[in-house]
Amino acid sequence: MPLQSVALPSPEVTLNFYSRTVSEALPIREFAGKWENAPESGDSTWTRNRVDAGGWLGDWGMSYTLRYDYQLQYNHATADLYYRDEADLAPPEGAVPVYLDALQLLADGIKLRRRWSFYNGLFLQADLSVLKAREFQDGTIDGMMSAGEQFFSGNASLDYRYTDDLLLEHQFEQPEGEGISVDIIAGYRDNDRVLSLQVQDAYNVMRFERAPYTHGKFDTADRDIEDEVQLAPVFSGWRELEDHEFSMPVYALGHYSEQRNGYQWSMDLEYFLGDLFYRPGMRWGTLPGNPYIGYEGSRGQWLLAFTDDQQIWKLQLGFDDVNFAEAHSLTVSMGMAARW
Repeated sequence: MPLQSVALPSPEVTLNFYSRTVSEALPIREFAGKWENAPESGDSTWTRNRVDAGGWLGDWGMSYTLRYDYQLQYNHATADLYYRDEADLAPPEGAVPVYLDALQLLADGIKLRRRWSFYNGLFLQADLSVLKAREFQDGTIDGMMSAGEQFFSGNASLDYRYTDDLLLEHQFEQPEGEGISVDIIAGYRDNDRVLSLQVQDAYNVMRFERAPYTHGKFDTADRDIEDEVQLAPVFSGWRELEDHEFSMPVYALGHYSEQRNGYQWSMDLEYFLGDLFYRPGMRWGTLPGNPYIGYEGSRGQWLLAFTDDQQIWKLQLGFDDVNFAEAHSLTVSMGMAARW
């Protein structure tokens, strides 16, 4: 749980890295490469990555922040079509609904932080990130396709904005983008328990000036190869430059922990893209490294964590398969601090 303490001494210099990746249809490595196996059930693949380097002075903080977000939402028919095309397999029978929604952002900037603690155990922290957007993709493909006797045909509409055209190799001058993001942490703490809620991108808006925009339709063409998926698209539509504004989806983490004699049990909740997942866990504060182990049942991910007593360093590693090449879910988090 990447939660800043409300009672840390100051000044303090910190360096934190966080990466969380989930691929429902295929293992992460295979999804990003050549699809060798048929996709499983699932409708999303996403990754969230953060680097923060900065410090605190009392209850005020500032850091350089770098973020990379990438998410795909799709239906099973689209994943199956892509796999069949990759493997040169026969198409499915009948009309197939095709849907793919992509959102990607690479940005960096300055994060301003403020935290408050109250005598009744309540605490609050607000982070404001002022960002320079380097890259983005924001697009949707939606339509129907069906198999003919010798080829696969159909049409799909495209609504697509970008800094790098990955579909049609559109050449243009790079647009400039900027935005802000607000993260909130709120909760309650006493000697025996902690209850908190962290909301990332609670408010978020990104704006690009004169961003490329492609809108139109794909119609597949016959490549004269019998019994294989035919996906040689012919595109008709238009391109233009226009200002574009979008927001990244909310990501939320809920946490509850209670101290017992020699150990601490906890429950963590994760919400993203309409899905809610839970992870019970236990930490042993009397052992070296304060080891923590938790298990998220829906994705089958184990999370291991270690930290020193003063929280000068921390390490988290999460996975759903010890063979990382087959993992559908990976989490890596590291942090270091220097205080005086």
